[in-house]
Amino acid sequence: MNNNVNPHKHLQFLLDEHEKIISHIRELKDWWDQLNEKGLPKFEEMGTRVKGFRDLLAKHFVDEEQEGYFKPVFDEAPGFCIMVPDFKKTHAEILCRMDDFITQLKETEHPFQSWGEALQKLEEILADLRKHEDQEIKMVQQAFNQSVSKKADIQNQ
Repeated sequence: MNNNVNPHKHLQFLLDEHEKIISHIRELKDWWDQLNEKGLPKFEEMGTRVKGFRDLLAKHFVDEEQEGYFKPVFDEAPGFCIMVPDFKKTHAEILCRMDDFITQLKETEHPFQSWGEALQKLEEILADLRKHEDQEIKMVQQAFNQSVSKKADIQNQ
């Protein structure tokens, strides 16, 4: 029986979750691009769709913050834990921006001059989210790579 646990199993889980988020973003983009081509803005429906995405994202963030994804990383590279408060702050900021955007979309007198302006606002939020998620993945990969290197060094001694 093989007792070796794949040290990158949790990293793969994080990458899979990241891919779910990217896939959901693509679905949102496809939907609003179709409406944009037809000239049929649907601000309230966009708010509902973004809310569904926001809920998925909030769950993803909670899983990360509850050590779900990061616990194995903490075990392998304890120094990594000092970076997590920055993740929590960024998570809260992104969710707050999404909440504000959703609220604006659902107002009868929303502040957007056009569908394009609303899309640009959402694109800004999503660009910051992608940047954040990419940063998280890089940091997790670095922690694992350092851990694997240390283990290899110990085994080679």
